[in-house]
Amino acid sequence: MAEDEPSTFRASMRRVPSPVVVVTARGGQEARGITIGSFSSVALDPPLVSFNVGRDASMFEVMEHCDRFAVHVLGENQAHLAEQFAIPGLSGAEQFEAVPHERDAHGTPILEGGSGVLHCRPHDSIPAGDHCLYVGRVVEVEERSDQGAVLYYKSDYRGVGKELPSTRLAPVKRASNDSS
Repeated sequence: MAEDEPSTFRASMRRVPSPVVVVTARGGQEARGITIGSFSSVALDPPLVSFNVGRDASMFEVMEHCDRFAVHVLGENQAHLAEQFAIPGLSGAEQFEAVPHERDAHGTPILEGGSGVLHCRPHDSIPAGDHCLYVGRVVEVEERSDQGAVLYYKSDYRGVGKELPSTRLAPVKRASNDSS
């Protein structure tokens, strides 16, 4: 792949399963959400998470001005929310129109259902090409019943699937180098 072939890079990255979460925030006068496929845990002490937002996304301005945001771990029955928050061109109000949610004390939309919510404060942001990498400090974890998770793989949303059996290799027996 040459450096000028982003479509080849994108096609290769579609073969890497990614966790799918929805991030919601209120920044300035607008509340928005966005489907994220780049979510990752960064550190345990302090508890930090990260994700990318494209600089051309409507959510970029919201993230630049928010003082809190929420990361929603979607349950397997919530792929429709991943699709909803990935629709380009919707206003913030249109995004949440038919989505059951409440606002927390900070005005952040909190979606109903799912496997959990990480309530975060912005910790850092790092320019990264045409995206910005956001790091959030988790200030509260809202555990919910485990409903699986949503993954993105080969341009489609999928469930986690079944647990694979352990396939550990047996230790290699090394020849003894006894010189006695």
